[in-house]
Amino acid sequence: NSVPSDKAFKMAQHLLLLTLLALLALQPACCLDNGVAMQPPMGWLTWQRFRCVTDCDTYPDTCIGEKLIRDTADRMAQDGWLASGYEFVTVDDCWASHQRDAQGRLQGDPDRFPGGMRALADYVHSRGLKFGIYADYGNLTCGGYPGSINNLQLDAQTFASWGVDLVKLDGCYSDPAKQAAGYAQFGSYLNKTGRPIVFSCSYPAYQEKKSSIDSALLQKTCSMWRIYGDIQDSWPRWPASSITGAATTPT
Repeated sequence: NSVPSDKAFKMAQHLLLLTLLALLALQPACCLDNGVAMQPPMGWLTWQRFRCVTDCDTYPDTCIGEKLIRDTADRMAQDGWLASGYEFVTVDDCWASHQRDAQGRLQGDPDRFPGGMRALADYVHSRGLKFGIYADYGNLTCGGYPGSINNLQLDAQTFASWGVDLVKLDGCYSDPAKQAAGYAQFGSYLNKTGRPIVFSCSYPAYQEKKSSIDSALLQKTCSMWRIYGDIQDSWPRWPASSITGAATTPT
């Protein structure tokens, strides 16, 4: 049954009230001031619905590939989403080839992204939208694809050359103690490309002790960040995420 029970609904109401009270007690927190994401970015991300589906023979319309991103861009432009402010189309994990190219650069899986990532970004832009992409600070992405830890500058330059507008940097397979400095380094490389790119940081979610997060560095480094696990489309999940955010938002 997709309709929540009265008990679940009342619990959600109570948790929402607690969240609002916690938020009212906070001072405003700013973010990276580089001319982008001055308002919360709105758009679409592959992960929640399509995860790491890479079998395009069995799932040609819903695998993580060029067709899914193009089709989504078309629908967002045609169905009123873009007009309502939803402007980002972002491909999450599992887009990359398991091997970097001869120059050490990340590349899209050749079977699922035959046109290449630059051409895909160009298509998204042609629909009036912005193109986002996933990377990971560790040795590997959460899905087991090449990570960026040893190629931070190269990957930042690669994303800029593709016309990427947003980078989500995850934190799997990396040392949480080194993430804050590493993310700051990657953010500086993004800025040095000269392309305005929204930088979405995941590393606060990997910090066991949220109160120890350097909020000043976080705000200087990131356009936006998350402090909780992956979102889920369930009633108990979103109030818990909201309360965690209210309790740990930098002030």
